[in-house]
Amino acid sequence: MLDTLAEQSWAESSTVWNSDFCKELAQECQRLSLQGQLKKAAIGSGSQKNVLKQIRGDFTLWLDPQGSNEIQARFLSAIQQIQNVLNQSFYLGLNTFETHFAHYPPGAGYDKHIDNHRGSSARKITFILYLNENWQHGDGGELSLYAPTKAEESETPRIALLPPRLGNFILFRSELFPHQVEKSMKPRLSVTGWFRNDAL
Repeated sequence: MLDTLAEQSWAESSTVWNSDFCKELAQECQRLSLQGQLKKAAIGSGSQKNVLKQIRGDFTLWLDPQGSNEIQARFLSAIQQIQNVLNQSFYLGLNTFETHFAHYPPGAGYDKHIDNHRGSSARKITFILYLNENWQHGDGGELSLYAPTKAEESETPRIALLPPRLGNFILFRSELFPHQVEKSMKPRLSVTGWFRNDAL
C-alpha cells in the first residue's frame, strides 16, 4: 500500500485491518448513533461553518483519546502506528491526527470537495476505514476520487470509484484529490480522519 501511495499519491487495501476488529468498530459506531451521540456534520470552519444537508448529509462523532473506551483506544493506537510508518516512509512531519465516526443515512452523500479548509494545508494524508458488512453493488455510497486539479481547472476526470465495503482502507494526499461521497441507498458507516502537520 505504501508503494502504491508513493507512486500515485493514493492507495486502497482490504488487508490492513482485521475484519473482526472492523465489525467491532461498526457495532461501536451503530451504538453511538442510536444513543444520539453523532451530530449533523458541517462544512467550512470558524465563522464560515454551516450545516448544509444538501451538500453534506453525514452525522459524525470526533474521537478523543482522553475520553475513549477500549475499542476506540485500540483504533487510535493503530492509527498512531500508521502515522509513524508514514513519517518513516515519506518524511511528512506528521505530528498529529484527527478522526471521527461517520454515519450517512439512506439518501445522504457529500458533494465534491478538497479536505483542507481554505487557507490551510495542515491536513496531509486523508484516511478512511469502511465498516459496512455485506455491501452490494447498487447500494451506492462509493467514494469518487478525481484527478488532482489546478487552479484554472473546474473539472477533472474521475480516476476511481471505491466501494465502502467492510475493511476497505483508503489513503490519499489531502491537498491533491477532489472527492465525493456518492449517495447511499442504505446506512453507510466509516471512520474517517487526517494525518496532519500543524507546523505549517
